[in-house]
Amino acid sequence: MRILRRLPLALLVLSTLLSSACTATQTVLVAGATGKTGVPLIKSLQAEGYQVRAMVRDKAKAGDLGAGVEVVEADVTRPESLVAAVRGMRYVISTIGASSATPPNNPEGVDYRGIVNLSDAAKKAGAKHFVLMSSIGAGDENPATPLNRMFGMVLSWKGKGEAHLRASGVPYTIVRPGGLVDCAGGNEALRIGAADSSLSGRVCRADVALVMMDALRNPDARNKTVALIGDSKAPANDWKSTWKPIATDPR
Repeated sequence: MRILRRLPLALLVLSTLLSSACTATQTVLVAGATGKTGVPLIKSLQAEGYQVRAMVRDKAKAGDLGAGVEVVEADVTRPESLVAAVRGMRYVISTIGASSATPPNNPEGVDYRGIVNLSDAAKKAGAKHFVLMSSIGAGDENPATPLNRMFGMVLSWKGKGEAHLRASGVPYTIVRPGGLVDCAGGNEALRIGAADSSLSGRVCRADVALVMMDALRNPDARNKTVALIGDSKAPANDWKSTWKPIATDPR
């Protein structure tokens, strides 16, 4: 009888331990948390049960990122600040991008050296997957390309940041969206293609967030670089089945 009376308590303790273990495996650091893609990304992650740590440069300017979101102050241009930010995180998602034409927040400082710093910190912390938001055209070295001409060779620097992540040894997914627009996610069909495809177009930031979140625990997305656009002609939700045919990146 004593065993029977103790059984419910034992089951409760076991359930609590399993729940804690499950939650611990779903910790995500979002770099660029206050940006136009970071905000809907956090909402999507929380809706799926992830524990979110939002990385911001200035807590005082972060605002309300949602109940239960842990806010940590760090800057990809200051690698020493990243140690605490990535500690204990299973996943890392980066939506950062240059915000200035001058150092340290220019394309070289953020899209290249910032990604170097963040991916190195993620590796040291033992992160299991790193998802990077880049851009269609990343790696373009042509100074005459409009984005390069207007934003300090940004596509070239993004390509260099991607290359470092690929070589880091951290499992990754690189998502190269087309032109980013502000609109509600989940309302438009999407098309995912190989990075070297001829895809071009626009895509909702909130939809980019959904695709990056899907990549976290999707084995078919591992170690791949993909292009992403909105496409009204594509079947709804068909993008979820298009990860698999895309080849993994050469090592």
